[in-house]
Amino acid sequence: MGIGALGLILVGAGNAWVLHATAADIVPDVGAAPDRPVAIVLGNRVFPDGSLSRELAMRVGVALELYRAGKVQRIFLSGAWREAEGYDEPGAMAAWFGRRGVPRAALILDRGGYRTAATMADAAAQGLREALVCTQRYHLPRALYLARHAGIAARGVAARVAPRTLFDRLHMFVRESLARAETVGEVAVRGVSAN
Repeated sequence: MGIGALGLILVGAGNAWVLHATAADIVPDVGAAPDRPVAIVLGNRVFPDGSLSRELAMRVGVALELYRAGKVQRIFLSGAWREAEGYDEPGAMAAWFGRRGVPRAALILDRGGYRTAATMADAAAQGLREALVCTQRYHLPRALYLARHAGIAARGVAARVAPRTLFDRLHMFVRESLARAETVGEVAVRGVSAN
């Protein structure tokens, strides 16, 4: 068997494992979500003017629905922060919630969430043990797998996906498939870490 074939088998097995392990933890909509103390919003691109990318806007939108429905009392906003560049995903998300009347006391900002594993490690370090995770469905299996291995009992609530071209959908499928397989190996070797 060639190295390429072995690689494909390992990626396929890693994907199958993550998808199977998390399938029961993804709820179909906000109405079906259980009550939890906090919603975790995973970061995504923010533009120089502070506006959110479409996918990030959909993630915060789901968290806002959960908050307004009384499903969560607080929202953990996690994303990349590069002070020297003035780039601040959690800060931009907090401003978005503030404009919609969510009090600052209800928001927890995590500026160390430059990747999904770091977000879950940071959330666990801050004492989160139960949460709803807000991101797109393609990202939820990996996020929930990492949350579980960080010690967080998490359920996923899928945000809508921005319209994509066929090429973009294929690129996302390949990217996320590789990331899921990598996550299985990472968790097995070193657990869930912010580094």
